[in-house]
Amino acid sequence: MKTLILGYGNTLRKDDGVGVYAIEALAAAALPADVEVLAAHQLSPELSATLAQVEHVIFVDVAVAASGEIPGMVKTRELHPRTTQPSGITHHFSPETLLAMAGALYSHAPQATLFSITAENFELGEGLSPEVAAALPVLVERIQEYLSALCIN
Repeated sequence: MKTLILGYGNTLRKDDGVGVYAIEALAAAALPADVEVLAAHQLSPELSATLAQVEHVIFVDVAVAASGEIPGMVKTRELHPRTTQPSGITHHFSPETLLAMAGALYSHAPQATLFSITAENFELGEGLSPEVAAALPVLVERIQEYLSALCIN
């Protein structure tokens, strides 16, 4: 396995589930043979072993809208392993923390990119808000374009 696409979130909290929905859409698409998709409810330390086995990882998650951002914005940013220790025991691991764990425990942290959509609604319930649902195909297309740019054959 060369590239892993890891989508995560809670599908019972509306837009928080966008990472899982993106993985479902990507799994139904024609992806290169050396790309694997994985959906998770949340990031956990156990995933660091999986990350250590790939060259590239694409994280897919929802984003809280920052000042000036509107719901449904598709964003991309490169990630790097966390360089500081977490402040305590937590049930939430960031992608940067998982990258650092992969490097520390298995001597390899892959190149990493985060694709996200800004959220409108985190209330209890299934399904995406209209803004995020409309942006989901754009997100999937951008991930596919990114894979093509990696020259994966």
